[in-house]
Amino acid sequence: MALRTRSSHRYVLGALPLTAALVLVGCGSEGEADETAGETVTIGVEAEYPPGEYLDTDGETVLGFNVELVEAALAEMDMQADWEPANFDRIILGVDSGNYDMGSSSFTITEERMEQANMVSYFSSGTQWFAQEGNPSDVDPDDACGMRIAVQSNTTHDDDIEARSEACVEDGDDPITIEKFPNQPQATETVVSGVNDASLADMPTSAYALEQTGEGVLEFIGDQYDAAPYGIVMHQDDTEMAEELAEAFNTIMENGTYDEILEEWGIDVGSIDAAELNPDVEG
Repeated sequence: MALRTRSSHRYVLGALPLTAALVLVGCGSEGEADETAGETVTIGVEAEYPPGEYLDTDGETVLGFNVELVEAALAEMDMQADWEPANFDRIILGVDSGNYDMGSSSFTITEERMEQANMVSYFSSGTQWFAQEGNPSDVDPDDACGMRIAVQSNTTHDDDIEARSEACVEDGDDPITIEKFPNQPQATETVVSGVNDASLADMPTSAYALEQTGEGVLEFIGDQYDAAPYGIVMHQDDTEMAEELAEAFNTIMENGTYDEILEEWGIDVGSIDAAELNPDVEG
């Protein structure tokens, strides 16, 4: 699936038939930020999850709305980002081991992840299913027993589809055939080609898949559900810096930078009211 830089594309989620709204946060840091002026922080990122984070055509520059939001917040702390592409399921471990100062890769905040790291909320997104135009296999997210579903491994969507398949078996139906891929574009391609019946991903990523594959190729199935905050991953011992990052996100919320970035990417539907360290979440 070909990718374009932000300067050459803009998709508008607000124009799509979604019924659930999303939410995020930000506020500035002063004082101790002077002690780290100009510091570079290393950020682990799985750069294959557009439009949140992906590689430019040079194969090195990391682009995406998450990238711009994080860099804007870091600028308030007089810091700059050094993005290091990595496998999604290795990023939290990399933060814990000290290989990365932060992790930013469309991480949904969950209780399990907060047991491993500090997480700072900054955006909100739900899950959105999609299939080929016309939904030729008649996939129903609430009854996908016996269907072939593609998903990125080690994500909340992976957990989601596994639970749905287990429920099918418990009800005496055929399990879901789950095809797992290291990144979402690969999963999407199998739906485009017809190898799999459908896929599910974060709402911005599903919308991006529809926009990039072109008119008449893919369509949404149902509405997004289970909207939850994205979080920046930081070491459990870095509570002070995590609090400063939350304040920085709140600052860009207050000065308009946050809304400007979301509007440019057409994802202002995902804004939240305030950034928070380790927010209360369900599940």
